[in-house]
Amino acid sequence: MFLVKDFKGFTTYEKVLFAFILIAQIFILVYFWNNGEAFNTLSVISAISSISGVACVIMSAKGRLSTFFYGVIQAATYGYVSYKSFLFGEVGLQVVFGIFQFIGLYAWLKNMHSDHHTDDPDVQEVDSRGLSIRGWLITIAVTALVYVGTGYYLDNFTAAKQPFVDALSVGLSLVAQTLMTLRYKEQWILWIVINMVSIFLWARLMLQNDKLTFEGLSAVTMWVAFLINSVYGYYYWKKLQDVQVTEKY
Repeated sequence: MFLVKDFKGFTTYEKVLFAFILIAQIFILVYFWNNGEAFNTLSVISAISSISGVACVIMSAKGRLSTFFYGVIQAATYGYVSYKSFLFGEVGLQVVFGIFQFIGLYAWLKNMHSDHHTDDPDVQEVDSRGLSIRGWLITIAVTALVYVGTGYYLDNFTAAKQPFVDALSVGLSLVAQTLMTLRYKEQWILWIVINMVSIFLWARLMLQNDKLTFEGLSAVTMWVAFLINSVYGYYYWKKLQDVQVTEKY
């Protein structure tokens, strides 16, 4: 089954990153538990969101199909945590992300090749490609339109606490997710920016509330891991594209 096979051929970096997020989540959970915070449903869902999210982005960086399985779990759990934290832009984004997982799975299935770094020919990774100048101009224009529209809506029609910061994350994420579905390596440049915005979003929320929370620290830890992985993802997808060009000629 691909959910098991997709863990083959992992580098030391990928193993360390996954171990880091697991240890960080346990540490944060124990810290709050020892300081009298109740171990509730939101805490459990926050931990599941963080762990499934890291599994999703690591598999995405590797170009493995199981990224979409973990993506569905992460979209559902992170959407719930965002709703409880009044980050309504993030909630709507996770609904769209959930739908994108099925679209992405369909698109990727037709564009896969065997991973030459493993002994198992059934381990597949996606074919990568790059944006043209025209593609970049379209990407920038669409991102700006989505940002302005989302920010206006959140500011005027919802109780969102950080409407335009929230909207920046939403605009960039929708475009990055589309680029991921279409297999463009430049998605990772947008994810790097998104991850930094999201770290700021959750950190600022805790500062506004003048309180450290499990779900807040859990989210910050997750987005830091995402940021590290995004840098690696661009490097790895660039390598995938170079391999494809070499094999073609």
